Amino acid sequence: MCGSAGLTVGASAVGAHVRKAGCPVDQTKPTSYATGTGKTAKNADAYPAVVQKQDALSLETRTFGVSRLRGTHCVFDGWMAKPTWAKAAKSVNGRCAIVVTSFIEGITCRRPDDKVFFILALAIGDDSFVILTTDAKDTSLLGERARKSEGFGSGRCPLYADGAQAARWCAAASAEDPEAVAASIEAEAKANALGLVTGAAKRGTVTQSRTLQDFWGAPKKKLKVEPAVRAEFAAAVKKWDGAPKKKKAKAEAPAVKAEPTATVKPVAPPKKDPAEVNEID
Repeated sequence: MCGSAGLTVGASAVGAHVRKAGCPVDQTKPTSYATGTGKTAKNADAYPAVVQKQDALSLETRTFGVSRLRGTHCVFDGWMAKPTWAKAAKSVNGRCAIVVTSFIEGITCRRPDDKVFFILALAIGDDSFVILTTDAKDTSLLGERARKSEGFGSGRCPLYADGAQAARWCAAASAEDPEAVAASIEAEAKANALGLVTGAAKRGTVTQSRTLQDFWGAPKKKLKVEPAVRAEFAAAVKKWDGAPKKKKAKAEAPAVKAEPTATVKPVAPPKKDPAEVNEID
């Protein structure tokens, strides 16, 4: 289909990944874009693109496909005969290279380590691009599959490249003969010199997704503690831990004050009056 390519690296980290891949872009951070393995031209998804900016290569975010050209997103053989494509290719900053981690042409194609690579493209207008393609049947990567399924899908394969090739394509000097530069990179792509493999990465193995840095920025740097200060602090902690600890006095239960017991005095029985004695005269 040549209209679907994945990118799992966010805007905050993509510059470092591109430089590590061998394309010497400057420190400019592209504007934010969505990441994922199912980005498409149909959805007008955006990607970071390597472009020529004055005296340096840089990254800027561009949209896949050109809406004013009925959504065209790729070019075919003989593209230099088309005025729109030839004009872009021959301008100083009309060539660009799209940063991806995969593309889909009937099957997912990616690097074995899922790192970034590049697709040759033409910068159209202020913020769009179209990609360059070749016949998939002539490629080592997709040839067998394309021949078996001829008549289904686009039958095309993007012109993918490594970092050095991407830098060469975008450089201002390539404007003199863009067709020759593209042809040499196309030959490398057909031979799969980059070593792409087919099949999606196993679930959980893609670890380059956007991080919180893409939303909140990089975390603040931790203060560096001098070794002497660290040693002094450790000694103080050790001294504190080794000091004898005072035992807490065991709390005694409060004494319960006994209530005074009332004394019951025995009641004396009532005295009996002596019995009356009746004297008998």
